Amino acid sequence: MLSILHPKAARYWPRSLKRVVGSVQGSKNLLTNNGVATLSGNQSYVTLDFGIEIGGLISMNFDSVAPTSGVALSFTESPMFINPLASDDSSMSAINNTYDGVENLPTPLVAGFWTQPASRLRGGFRFLTYCFHLNLSGFHFQRVFGYFFASDPVFHDKDFLTKIWYAGAYTLQTNTVPLHTGRQIPFVPSPGWQNDATLGVAGPIIVDGAKRDRAVWPGDMGVAVPTQFVSTNDLLPTKNALSTMFAAIDPKTGALPESGPSTQSDRKRYLPCLDTYWSV
Repeated sequence: MLSILHPKAARYWPRSLKRVVGSVQGSKNLLTNNGVATLSGNQSYVTLDFGIEIGGLISMNFDSVAPTSGVALSFTESPMFINPLASDDSSMSAINNTYDGVENLPTPLVAGFWTQPASRLRGGFRFLTYCFHLNLSGFHFQRVFGYFFASDPVFHDKDFLTKIWYAGAYTLQTNTVPLHTGRQIPFVPSPGWQNDATLGVAGPIIVDGAKRDRAVWPGDMGVAVPTQFVSTNDLLPTKNALSTMFAAIDPKTGALPESGPSTQSDRKRYLPCLDTYWSV
């Protein structure tokens, strides 16, 4: 039996309520694209469950706001870390899982449509928690991409192609990102995260992970590039990543970034050469 854990559309709404705490009216309305919910009182919050791992940018409507209205958003992949005061850590890991903190929307809030800034995107999450005091409606998640479904009714396993896709190609799609969406290094001070660094010489570009490092790494490309070659055959992100590494080569030693003795990995020194073979 095949389990496809990916949205079937570019816009995706939450599937259920995981937690409702405090003074909340109409919380189930947040599961539709035009329902209205009202939260009031300090420490009231709602946790929405999207049912699957998603990634992208949040959009919502603020129907009415007061001068004292405020909104904080927290994100987590696991229900173990649902917390209105902190998200699961995506860069530095704190013992109490509070490095990232929450996303506090700028105040004073303005009534109307709001979309999360691209620099604040989360690479992946399932649960989203709102802690606020206002009326909210029209919540959805956008810019979800990379889904693939194919059935072969003749083959003994009709979902065989889809299984292959999600075993590797789907990861490549999520790890192919725009040029100016890299993780800021050094990491921004806690609490916070920031994904607006320039990743290389050109984009789109393939990185080592959509959530954590969001950087070009030769070791990861040793597995990713052959998979990319036989699946999407979209080698432009690979060429841009390789060009980035060769542009930063050490002129004295010939070492590539993040490879060789300095990282205790001679294997990573040769992986870019293999990747170049696949992409040229």
